[in-house]
Amino acid sequence: MLEPKFQVGRGRVRWESVLFLFGLVAALAVLSSCGSSTAVTPTISVSCDPTEVVVLGTSQCVATVANESSTVVTWTVSGATGAPSGLNFGSITNGGLYTAPQAIPTSGTTMYNVATITATSTVDASLNTTESVTLEPATQITAVICDDAAGNAASVVDSGDTLTCTATASTSAVVPVYWSVANATYSTNTTNLGSISAQGVYTAPLVPPAGQTVTITATSQALATLTFPVTATVTFGSNVLSGPYAFSLSGRLTNASNAFFARVGSFSAGGGTLTGIEDTNQGGTPNTVTTQETFTGSYSIGPDGRGTMQFCEQTSAACPLGTAAVTSYFRLAVISPSQIEIIQYSPPTANSAAITAGGEILSQDSSVFSAGNGNLSGVYSFNFYGVSTGATEESAVGDFLANGFGTIKAGSASPSAPGEIDIDANGPSIFPATSYSISSNGRGTMTLGGLSYSFYLVSAGRAKFIEIDPVPPSTTTSSILTGDAYKQQTSLTCGWGLNALSGATLLETSGSNSGVVIEDVGSFTASSGAVTAGSIDQNGGGTVSSQVGTLSGTYALDPCGRGTLAVGSHSYVFYIISASDAVLQETTSGVVAHGLLVPSQGGPFVDTTLTGSYAFRFGGTDAASTAGLREDFLGQVTSAGSGTGLAGTLDLNDYGATQPSLAITNGTYLPAPSGTLRATMSLPVSTSPATTRNLVLYMVSPTLFYALDTDPAPAGTALGVIDDQF
Repeated sequence: MLEPKFQVGRGRVRWESVLFLFGLVAALAVLSSCGSSTAVTPTISVSCDPTEVVVLGTSQCVATVANESSTVVTWTVSGATGAPSGLNFGSITNGGLYTAPQAIPTSGTTMYNVATITATSTVDASLNTTESVTLEPATQITAVICDDAAGNAASVVDSGDTLTCTATASTSAVVPVYWSVANATYSTNTTNLGSISAQGVYTAPLVPPAGQTVTITATSQALATLTFPVTATVTFGSNVLSGPYAFSLSGRLTNASNAFFARVGSFSAGGGTLTGIEDTNQGGTPNTVTTQETFTGSYSIGPDGRGTMQFCEQTSAACPLGTAAVTSYFRLAVISPSQIEIIQYSPPTANSAAITAGGEILSQDSSVFSAGNGNLSGVYSFNFYGVSTGATEESAVGDFLANGFGTIKAGSASPSAPGEIDIDANGPSIFPATSYSISSNGRGTMTLGGLSYSFYLVSAGRAKFIEIDPVPPSTTTSSILTGDAYKQQTSLTCGWGLNALSGATLLETSGSNSGVVIEDVGSFTASSGAVTAGSIDQNGGGTVSSQVGTLSGTYALDPCGRGTLAVGSHSYVFYIISASDAVLQETTSGVVAHGLLVPSQGGPFVDTTLTGSYAFRFGGTDAASTAGLREDFLGQVTSAGSGTGLAGTLDLNDYGATQPSLAITNGTYLPAPSGTLRATMSLPVSTSPATTRNLVLYMVSPTLFYALDTDPAPAGTALGVIDDQF
């Protein structure tokens, strides 16, 4: 707060002097301002990163504008000073992203490898600047090397395995590329080729592609026209088996009793090992039944899909090949990851087996296990076969209705309800009400027609059965039945009509006639209860007969799916599964035989029908056919689709005498007669002594064929399937 009479300098400085001083300072400031000025100049600069760009490569350019009302620029691309006009030096976006041309600009023999990037202010065209970018040619790919899991260069890969591929230049530098995989056989269809990652890791499919080869191509990221292809061969490997499977085999004990034998079970496979559970039933005096027997095992699949498997039963220890704990040996032929043919076999160091049997392994749908008894719900048609208490051939076909809650409903004398069985051509019998149960592992038990069975689910629509009744106290033998049940594919419990059997249909049966093994394959056309253009080929203990295209007949079908069929002199009863698909029992006088009806899904059979690789399995009897000595063999064969040059390998179990890896060379086949589903085949096999298997084939589809050995006595009989692998 100032004093009331305050004076600057305490009275020595007057107010007039102070005012003069302030005025003088202001005047000097004005004079200084009027006497000088500073000009502000707009500037522009540009930079591109990188400044060396491979053809089709990119460089990001950035322009900086200062002291101007707008910082926006326009971009242009041209050649360096002296470059002819009309050459392509690339392009640039509004955001300054430069893309080099596909090739370095050339005029005559002169190459112009410098592009000039110009940035121009949008408000002052005179404000511009440039940056030079040097164009580099794309690096040539001189090699693609693929390594296996062990890091070794490889051109062959097992199914499901990987190859790691790298593209390199002549300097051994890695070239950035895009990867692709193709197959000439498939052209634009890339089914079953496997896949390859952006990093060049190729994963082979579980089943080899047609021709077993794929082409892996590296395409330069810099220039799409620079490519380098290599060929890889895909073969079968043990990875093709993975997950849960159900299996079944049937055959004979190779000893003096020649008793019937069956085993049904399931296992989980992966990485060459497996764990499982099974039920077995074998005849003899007395016969022996085992239930819920656990086992471990191992397996190995070779390049052609043939492989080995072994079980170590009643143990939880590892079970590699050669282990003393191995109790059962098998040979395999892979059709696909979900279907494998199997026969019982000898140890690798021996040439004799205690059991001769064949069957199949099917991938399980384990998702149905959690549904408990609801896994079995609906009407099922079944096909069981084996031997009676008198050890003679027995066939049982029929249907039952499962309610999904553990009950099999009683049958009825009326054809308006399912629940009946035909045994050995003796006509239908009605089932009483009974029960079933299913465990969480997919194994179930059921009482059906007074017999006890265990079964293993394949899916909600199929299960594999085996009879497990103990030997009755007053006898030393019991019946042994095994087979499959299939869910009827209809929306109504009893809604079938005559059109359930329609069009081209094939049949196959196996059984006996007066103690002699008899096996048939055939085809016919069904329509409105009539059969026309029927054919049947039969081998009964070496007596071979063929009736081709001349047979006629009739059929009938009740609403619940039980039908009767007559083709020529052959008569049958069948239970429908789906359209033209049924379980089958021959009822011709003196014959006890079981089999299947299936619809034809292709045809006719021509030379190119068999093209690719095929797995097969046959079962029947050897040259001593009247004695019923069991024979099973399986293998793989390839065909070029010309009718000649079939080649492959088979494994034989001739009533316990095993011969592995027998060569098939120069096989032939011939469509006969033209325009039908039928063909004949000849397979020379390097047995000791050498032999030739002569077959007749019926085409179920382009991937499945029924086949019958038509060699007369003293040769044996054999019936089987040939399935497409790839």
